Amino acid sequence: MVPRTSRPGRGFKGAWSYYAHDKRTPEQKAQGQEVRSRERVGFVHTENLGGIEDDRAAIGLMIDTARQSRRCEKPVYAFSLGWHPEETPSREAMIEAGREALGVLKMQDYQAVMISHTDTAHPHLHVIVNRVHPETGKAINLYKDQEKLSAWALGYEREHGKVYCQAREFKALARQRAKEQDGARAPGRYVDNTIAECWTRSDSGRSFKTALEAKGWGLARGDRKEAVLMAVAPSGRAFAVLRELNKGLPKGQTIKGEAFDRQTADLKREDLLPVKEVQQEMERRARSRSGEKSRQQPRPRRAEPNQEQRQGQAQTPDEGKKWALEMRIRAERRALDERQAQARERQQDAANARLEKARQEAMQAQQVRRQEQALREVQERLKQGGWFYRVRGQAKQDQKEEVIRQELLEQSRARVNGWMERERRNRAWEFQKLAQRQEAERVALEKKIEDAQKIGYWRDGSPERTAQQRQAEQGEQQEHGRGGRTRER
Repeated sequence: MVPRTSRPGRGFKGAWSYYAHDKRTPEQKAQGQEVRSRERVGFVHTENLGGIEDDRAAIGLMIDTARQSRRCEKPVYAFSLGWHPEETPSREAMIEAGREALGVLKMQDYQAVMISHTDTAHPHLHVIVNRVHPETGKAINLYKDQEKLSAWALGYEREHGKVYCQAREFKALARQRAKEQDGARAPGRYVDNTIAECWTRSDSGRSFKTALEAKGWGLARGDRKEAVLMAVAPSGRAFAVLRELNKGLPKGQTIKGEAFDRQTADLKREDLLPVKEVQQEMERRARSRSGEKSRQQPRPRRAEPNQEQRQGQAQTPDEGKKWALEMRIRAERRALDERQAQARERQQDAANARLEKARQEAMQAQQVRRQEQALREVQERLKQGGWFYRVRGQAKQDQKEEVIRQELLEQSRARVNGWMERERRNRAWEFQKLAQRQEAERVALEKKIEDAQKIGYWRDGSPERTAQQRQAEQGEQQEHGRGGRTRER
């Protein structure tokens, strides 16, 4: 038994077109022709697909199930099981082996299509699996899938009385002997005790943030995953807090993600700055502290500055105002990003709901379910018909009816697909209009930021502006008025 895994992919239709049909010749590839013959396919078996036996219909259901997950971009997973040419497993044995392999991967409850091939000297089985669970809608993590299947395949061969892959057995024995000879624990990874110390002294997310800041550290949200809390060291290096805490703990004492989220629930992670901005802020503070230390050192008395130098010092911009303006600009940009992300999410939910409703209405209007049921009844009669059934001529009549119903079903499915394609085009147009509106909002915000940087403060027309800011605006307007009258003269 030789298992082979592949990386997750995006398209169920492409995987089904390859595994459930014959290979294309070089001429067919050059001409872009599709292959519909299935001479190399021994049998097709489905798992957890609601009794659907037709592989094409099963792939359609798997596509619909994968759409339940918004985060899983590659729901298609495939692996193969190959037997030795001396072995001749039956169909039931191959299906049972496929089920055991799914159980090893903890995918026994996931939708799968098994396809056997007979075009090689060794019998082999391909399994197409949907990574998205049909009930929970969550995608499974296939960590060390090849290693798990290889260990199971070794046990499978030992159970059946003969080990064909000697190299795999030798490696397994070598690993086992190495574990027995070296019982010492492997050296752990480097763990900074600052994070663990601050965590043990705190009972909430805010107290943990305060403890880190007292040590000169910072707390930020992740750049790629905003829900991940990152601790930034004074050197600028960033650590994932939960991962860093679990590095120094035994396997049975690690902190679970749910417990970590409960303790840090009082922290609004969307209000935290990203890692890059926290690093810049810490660097700015470090430069400021170094400047204060240098000013505190005794220096020889210098001569008093002249009038020109005093004027130059008076014209130096206020660092506090610049910092406040920069924080306001960051807050405005962050608020715009959040509003636009929420708008995109709401539109995505509404579009998915409309698309699903349109699909149900199209299938109901075209009576696809009824046609599928009628076609299955005809196929069942042809499968169970006996000698009297054929002599009476009912078999020929049902064969003609099967062809007709198959054509009608294909036409109905084509109409449903056309309807869905129109809905998708409408949805794409709506997303394009939303993107244009959001781009206009972003351009307007950047224009407002540019104006604020020119005048030195944020102008929003609110009563929170100081008298100094209002006087500056009036002076600016008077200056523009004098300039205009001068030009008129």
